[in-house]
Amino acid sequence: MFAGVGVALSVLAFFLKKNKVELDAMKETVRKLELKDAMNSERIRTLLKTVEDRRRDIQKIFDKING
Repeated sequence: MFAGVGVALSVLAFFLKKNKVELDAMKETVRKLELKDAMNSERIRTLLKTVEDRRRDIQKIFDKING
């Protein structure tokens, strides 16, 4: 009986450890994706600022031409 309980606990521990390893791998993947998303968001913010600056510059040029 004790051997059966021991085997059952061993099998349970094996699957719990296997699931933990898979979960840790998924957490690492999610962390990397979050970092990439943050970098992309910062790039987009910088690009939008640059585009807005260029738009203002173009407006100033047209105002000088039509002025």
